[in-house]
Amino acid sequence: MAEHTPEMPSTIRTFLLRPGAFFEQRRDQLNGFRGSGLAFGIAIVVTVVLGLALRLFAVQFTGTVERDNPARPSEQMCEDGGVGGITVSGCDEPATRTVEVSSLIWGYATEILPGLFIGFIIVWVGLMLGLYVGAKLAGGSGRFGETAEITAWGLLPSVVGVVAGGAALVFFAASTDLSASSPELLLEQVRRLQNGLSGFVFLAIQVGTAAWQAYVWAGGLRVVHEISRYAAVAIAVIAATLPVIAA
Repeated sequence: MAEHTPEMPSTIRTFLLRPGAFFEQRRDQLNGFRGSGLAFGIAIVVTVVLGLALRLFAVQFTGTVERDNPARPSEQMCEDGGVGGITVSGCDEPATRTVEVSSLIWGYATEILPGLFIGFIIVWVGLMLGLYVGAKLAGGSGRFGETAEITAWGLLPSVVGVVAGGAALVFFAASTDLSASSPELLLEQVRRLQNGLSGFVFLAIQVGTAAWQAYVWAGGLRVVHEISRYAAVAIAVIAATLPVIAA
């Protein structure tokens, strides 16, 4: 008796290989509420993964820099015996303090992560409008809510792209000397990660993610809007390419 080999679940396999058939199976269930929930869920996952990648990236920096000490008042407040002859508290603190570069980078990252989450949702809305309008111009008959869920499903490749990009970023950062303390040298070290082999890898991940997204959207548009393959592919490719060009 032949040994049974575990196979990839049919739903996942269908989504990966035949997104058109995947959406056809769910034709009557597609709606804006499910699409919104899926988009927000993907945005959360992408933000968390990106945050983890940035955390691992930040710890690769081993240098230190001198920063103004926030615990010390300005020199004007501390000169000539303070204000009105009263010594201001904190004037005995040092004017600068030594800060690890890794903590500075992680601090900046935590400030931008909420904005990235919001930006992801905005991109979803923009793509949704673009796909819907494009499909209607091509004679599509689908509803807006259906297009919203299709757009959200097409964002799933972003999770894989962020994981791959984050792993590549940490890998190349670990292979680069990031011990400088001078801001100019630090900037030069970071720029090196955008060139050569590392730059090519990041571009390949970006293009591959966009191609996968276009494949998913094209399949969904054909099912929901019942437009031609050529029109669906053209609309999906344009929608997937714009974020890459904007980046």
